[in-house]
Order: sequence, then C-alpha cells, then structure tokens
Amino acid sequence: AAVDGSQTIALEVPTLRPGTPEREEEGREVGEDQLGGVVEEEEVIEIDRDELIRLYQEELVEKDRLTLMNNQLQHRLAEYFKRKKADERQEVEKSVTDQEQRYVKCLGALEEHEMELNRLRDTYDAILADAEEKRQEKQARVAEAAKEFAEFKQQVALASVNSRSGRQMSEKEIEQYEAMEEKKEKEVVLVRLENIRLRHKMKKKETQLKQKEELAEGLHLIDFEQLKIENTTYGEKIEERNEDLMKLRKKIMNTVQVLTHLKEKLQFVQAENAEKRKELEQVDTVLSKKRDLLSRTKQARDALRIENVRL
Repeated sequence: AAVDGSQTIALEVPTLRPGTPEREEEGREVGEDQLGGVVEEEEVIEIDRDELIRLYQEELVEKDRLTLMNNQLQHRLAEYFKRKKADERQEVEKSVTDQEQRYVKCLGALEEHEMELNRLRDTYDAILADAEEKRQEKQARVAEAAKEFAEFKQQVALASVNSRSGRQMSEKEIEQYEAMEEKKEKEVVLVRLENIRLRHKMKKKETQLKQKEELAEGLHLIDFEQLKIENTTYGEKIEERNEDLMKLRKKIMNTVQVLTHLKEKLQFVQAENAEKRKELEQVDTVLSKKRDLLSRTKQARDALRIENVRL
C-alpha cells in the first residue's frame, strides 16, 4: 500500500492463480500481510477523522460563544440608546411643561396689561376730550381777540400820519403791512411748534438717560456679582455635559471597534469552518472509497479461500 500527498491510498491486490499448495500458501501470506496494512491505514484515517470532528465541534462551540457575546453587546447597545432616548424625551417633556407654565403666566400678565391699557385709554380719552374742549374755547377767544386787535390796529393805521411825508397811510400800504405781519406770525408759530417739539424730545432723552444710569448703577451694585456667579455655574455645567458627551462617544467608538473585531473574527472562523468542512468531505470521500476497496478485497479473499479449500 502507498499514500500520496493528497491523502489518496492506493492498494495493490495480488492476482492469485491455482497452483501448488506451496504457492497457494505463499500467496495467502502475502495477501494477509497486505490486508493487514490496509486495516492499519484505515485505523489511522479513522483517528484523523475523529480529530477533525473534535476540531469542528470546538469551532461550533466557539461560534456559539461569539454569537452569544454579539447578541449581548447588541442588547446593551439597544438598552443604551433606549435609555438615552428616554432621557431626551423627559428633558423635552420637562421643557414643554415649563414653556406651558410660562405661556400661561404670560397670558395672565398680558390680560392684566390689556385691562390696564384699556383703563388708561379710557382715562386719557376723557382727559383728551376735556383738553380738546378747553382748547377750542381758548382758540375761539384767541381768534376773537386777534380779530379785535387787527381791527384796532387798522383803525390806528388809518388815523396815523407818516413822520417823513406828513400824510396819512393809504389802505394799500396798510394791507401790505398786515400781509407782512401775518407772514411773520406764521413763521413765529412754526418756530414755537418746533421749539415745543424739541423740548419734548430733550425731556424724553433726559428721562431715558436717567433710567439707563439708574439701571447700570443697580446692576453694578446688586446684580452684577449674581450674574457672574450664575454665568460661572452654567459654564461648569456645560463643561460637565461636554465631558459626559465625550465619554459616551468614546464608549460608542470602543463598542463599535469591539463589534467590528468580533464580526471579522466570526467571518474568519466561518471561512475556516468552511475549509474544514471541505477537508472533512474529502476525507469522507476517500474513506468511502477505501471502505469499498476493502469490502471488494475481503470478498476476493473469501472467494480465494473457498477456492483453496475446494482444491
């Protein structure tokens, strides 16, 4: 018997012919020796097959362990994202609740301000109506006084005499003087209105400046330190949140790396298992061929033995 590199075993069976008892006995011994070698090689092949089966079982166990670990890691990831989503939902709900409370408070304050505004509007409308009535009365008296004063000036002008020429002023000259005086009065009215407008504007600016000075002084004395402390506290909270976020990102990266490594290892083990299966199939094929050959050899031996006994 001979074994080549591909683990294919070739068995040479001697051809026995009827002859003398010595030759038959010699042929029987040769056949038994060769059959013994075949049986020993079959035992070696069976041992190798058991080793392959054992390795295959170990690989299956390793595969099950890796699959279980992968499922556990995926479950932990799912719990983590679920917990993170629940926390975010709670924060959103809390923010929504605070916003609703603030909205209700703002609505209440808005209603109060509207009521106050309506009350002030009614009050100022009454004051404005009273002032308008008084203005109309005063304007009527002023118009009447201005008319009387104009008539008085016209009478004085008609009775006056020019100091240079010594003659009385004509009506045309009086009308020219009246037109010039009316024009100057209109200009004076416009200037007075502009003066009043500028005074109100200056008073408004002085009030705003005074409010800003009081606000700045109050902040500097009372609220500045409090705002500084709150700013520092918020800055520390932001740093803590950023650190927690960085830790979570590192954990996620590590988990992803572990999962990637496990997937690669699982693929490698699966490929190795596929190769082992192919080798096992080849060994099973060779074993089947050798068993068939052994069976035919035993049949030939039995036939020869029967033939020898008959001879």
